[in-house]
Amino acid sequence: MTADYEPSCCPTCGRAFTTFRDFPLLEIVGFERLPIPETIDSVSAEAATRRMARLRADPASLVSGREDGINMTPAIAQATETAEVTEYLDRLRALAGTTVVPTDLLPPLKAHGMFAWAYLIPGTELCLGIDDDESSGPIERIAEVQLYCAGPNLGSAGGPTLQPLGAIARIHYRGLLNVAASSPRP
Repeated sequence: MTADYEPSCCPTCGRAFTTFRDFPLLEIVGFERLPIPETIDSVSAEAATRRMARLRADPASLVSGREDGINMTPAIAQATETAEVTEYLDRLRALAGTTVVPTDLLPPLKAHGMFAWAYLIPGTELCLGIDDDESSGPIERIAEVQLYCAGPNLGSAGGPTLQPLGAIARIHYRGLLNVAASSPRP
């Protein structure tokens, strides 16, 4: 392995490469589309309102320990079938075997007003985000395309949040410092 192939930190400033955004270039090794995650929203303001209405109507339901919320699976399915998300995932699939700059992995959607890393999916209340999977290895890394919905509003101290609903795709990549590092080796 050459020094400029899959570095762990910047050779100039010593900053650690922790996500795909940190690398100057990425060699896209593979792409995988994941099944639609089955998720329950139990922490957003809407879910809390529904839970409180249920508790007021039936106080005994508190004892049951039933975890309830809003089934987000249909909304996730709808969002992943939009033209914008389908085209984005098709574009990511086509990047396999190429060398790109990190911004090429970002969705071509409008950024969320409050969360610059989240991208609004038109016609839905969901957002896309992309970040490295925590289980990424040191050589071949994995970035996941995640879906998010509104999370709990933590008040003036914390403000609004987004909650992850699950990954819908994985991008396997290797970080590079320059184009020469991505050329085939003898």
